[in-house]
Amino acid sequence: MIALAEAIGLPFEIKQLEYNALCHLGPRLLGRSTASLTPASRASVLDCDPPDLTISAGHRSVPVVRALRRRSGGAIRSIHVGFPRISPGHFDLVIATPQYPIADHPKLLRVPYALTRAATAPIDQASMALLADLPRPRRLLVVGGPTLFWKLDETQLLETLNGMLEEAARVGGSVLVTTSPRTPPEVESELALAVERAGVPGLLAVPGKPPRYSALLDGADSIRITADSVAMISDAIWTQKPLGLVPVAKSTRGGIVMAIWEWLRPGRRLYPQDLRFFWRALEEVGISERVAKPRISIDQLMRSVLDRVRPLLSSSIERKNGGRGKD
Repeated sequence: MIALAEAIGLPFEIKQLEYNALCHLGPRLLGRSTASLTPASRASVLDCDPPDLTISAGHRSVPVVRALRRRSGGAIRSIHVGFPRISPGHFDLVIATPQYPIADHPKLLRVPYALTRAATAPIDQASMALLADLPRPRRLLVVGGPTLFWKLDETQLLETLNGMLEEAARVGGSVLVTTSPRTPPEVESELALAVERAGVPGLLAVPGKPPRYSALLDGADSIRITADSVAMISDAIWTQKPLGLVPVAKSTRGGIVMAIWEWLRPGRRLYPQDLRFFWRALEEVGISERVAKPRISIDQLMRSVLDRVRPLLSSSIERKNGGRGKD
């Protein structure tokens, strides 16, 4: 959301909403309501001048955005990033990556990967100093963790890391590994042991401790990343560096659910997301297990998004100036 707001280039304010237990009812039942907000959050969105445009994410925010639009008489324009769990027709634009089961709609813009700020955020110089002595080329391995239908393929992951370490021993350079909050502790321990035993320059970074994730992305020359996270893969794409995916495996639940789903609704996306469709979209732009530069420009993607956003801003300004528009 912030990446998009920054790209638009107009002044914006961040509203970090907090919710009560009613948020679990979901956007369909809540409709156009602020009932799921805590009193402080309700005041923060209602007791102020209405914005020209809202940019939201997460299905919990959907009833709030709809309530604001109704309160403004349709003057507020709305963009939702991700899966709102209701029709895109309730917004002016929905921007979503391919894994979400959203039916095609004139107000839906599918993008092959997500907008992110990780690669463009200000670099922590203290973190960069920790990388300064690591020789190039620096090979970065980004490790996620289990999701609803997928789990890390530990054998494949360790084979990938060992291959990176062997390459560094043979031709020079270093190996960086970073885990995520979802990485199982036992996997993190195995990765740390492999790096320690390899005898090549390297480090293992963990969440909440330096070096920061953004510094690792900035300091790496190539990136390998487990295929379980759309956000982390998108972060890597925005660096414009060569990258490759480390395959993940179906979890027990995932194997059962996918078998039943393919029998009932073959070829359709799983709810609430189906990473297989994301991976197919990545293949179309040259992102696979082989380390290579993507065949799509990040500038091209941003232009395609802004081309859909600018008309919304123009119509909002016309309304403020007394023109007539369509909600």
